[in-house]
Amino acid sequence: MPSTRSKSQSSILFPKTKTAKTGVKAELRTRAKSEAATVPPLPVCKELPLSPRKRLGDDNLCNIPQPLRCSPPKQSRNENGPISPAKGRRLIFDENQAAVTPLSPSKKTQESDITFSSPQRRGQETPSSNSHRGPQDRKSVCTRLFKQEGTCYQKAKCALNTAVPERLLAREKETETILSFLKTHVSSEKPGSLYISGAPGTGKTACLSKLLQENKEILKGTRTVYINCMSLRSSLAVFPAIAEEISGSSKLASSGKDMVRSLEKMVTSKGPVILLVLDEMDQLDSKGQDVLYTVFEWPWLPNSRVVLIGIANALDLTDRILPRLQARPNCKPQLLNFSPYTKDQIATILQDRLTQVSGDQVLDNAAIQFCARKVSAVSGDARKALDICRRAVEIVESDVRSQTVLKPLSECPSPNKEAASTPVPKKVSLPHISRVLSDVYGDKMLSGAGGEDSFPLQQKLVVCSLLLLTQQSKMKEVTLGKLHETYSKVCRKQQMPAVGQSECLSLCQLLETRGIVGLKKSKEARLTKVSLKIAERDIEHAFKDKVLVGNILHAGI
Repeated sequence: MPSTRSKSQSSILFPKTKTAKTGVKAELRTRAKSEAATVPPLPVCKELPLSPRKRLGDDNLCNIPQPLRCSPPKQSRNENGPISPAKGRRLIFDENQAAVTPLSPSKKTQESDITFSSPQRRGQETPSSNSHRGPQDRKSVCTRLFKQEGTCYQKAKCALNTAVPERLLAREKETETILSFLKTHVSSEKPGSLYISGAPGTGKTACLSKLLQENKEILKGTRTVYINCMSLRSSLAVFPAIAEEISGSSKLASSGKDMVRSLEKMVTSKGPVILLVLDEMDQLDSKGQDVLYTVFEWPWLPNSRVVLIGIANALDLTDRILPRLQARPNCKPQLLNFSPYTKDQIATILQDRLTQVSGDQVLDNAAIQFCARKVSAVSGDARKALDICRRAVEIVESDVRSQTVLKPLSECPSPNKEAASTPVPKKVSLPHISRVLSDVYGDKMLSGAGGEDSFPLQQKLVVCSLLLLTQQSKMKEVTLGKLHETYSKVCRKQQMPAVGQSECLSLCQLLETRGIVGLKKSKEARLTKVSLKIAERDIEHAFKDKVLVGNILHAGI
């Protein structure tokens, strides 16, 4: 037992540790004054007396590997708990803290260089300070770059809106006709009527609205009444709506005849000229067409002060639905047709909109030509072309935003250069337009017939499907839902892509402007009634394609 105790006592190094710590203080003072003395290697635990605030606040000391090799009990006591001054470590801490605390940050760095002259410790100081500033610089670059790159796409989307533009292209002749009508009848207070027809998206309403806004001198002293017939519950509801706009009161007689008589007294009494604009006029279709007859006869009543402008899709509405107007030449309105936009006109409209945006063009010319060709082959609707391009810009904008966040530029642009025109990060190309056509409108627009044929392929398929359906059901009118179902079967047999129901309605509206198909709209698109207006032999002659019509009729449904 005595020998064992002597061995354990010999392994205890408490006196040596105290002596070493006392020598550390003397050596630190000597190195601070001489700056050139060589320090012998100290024990591992010599750095533990530093306070938690100094070791955690100094980036260099936090990265020193020596304190990490200390024993866990001593390290936890120094970091997490107070130290008793009886063991002598408080004195070493007080002395170092008194030497470090009053110094400024720059002097503190110099002091650390003098006190700890190890090359490894001096080399760790500069990377630590640079790494502390780096994340803030990169964050400012990302924020400034994200705002700059999104500007060109936002401006392009604003330019591609479907609102009334500043100038209408490819509609010069139609604009002159409407303006001449307004000068002849409104300015000279001469009653008359004008019927404007055309497929959706051909600029009928936009052209008239722009003329009414720009020519207020012609309309000075005129009472303008604009009614969209799509918002009416029934065709008879147009009379209370007109009375409310003219007199400010919709209280008319309840019966139909008395209501019409009250309105006739209003429009024939003395007062300013009434410019009555009825948009979507074909919605006033009723049994016997009494509503349309009454409205078209108002300008020709004795002492009438009504100038009527009707807008609808059907080209032959006045000839087909209102035959009584033909018997009275004075009541026959002036006709004006808006033909569908061609591919060149749609491309011109898109390029004109994009030129309003400063800087490089967001859309490629190839993408613009591709969009114009596909839209003109199906409907010729300029609004649809604008919508397709705007959706394609949104797709590219989303891709660029994600790339900008992941891969920021190394240099942040200065505020002075931010307003200058910068190159577009990624342009809208042909694949983006093709993706929108496929995802939103289906594959039918990708295979629309182009070329010089006056009737695109999709219109031929719709007419042949309608002919098959009427022959089988022996009904003159069929719903759009049944027509689309038959049309889809015909396309599958002919191994051709089919269009959706909404596009099928657009095709029917385009055929209506040609006088081949008749439409009776409903609040639900699938319940719209479609009828054929020409015979089978006339279809073959109009299409100039007896092979296609013969194959479809022979195959059946």
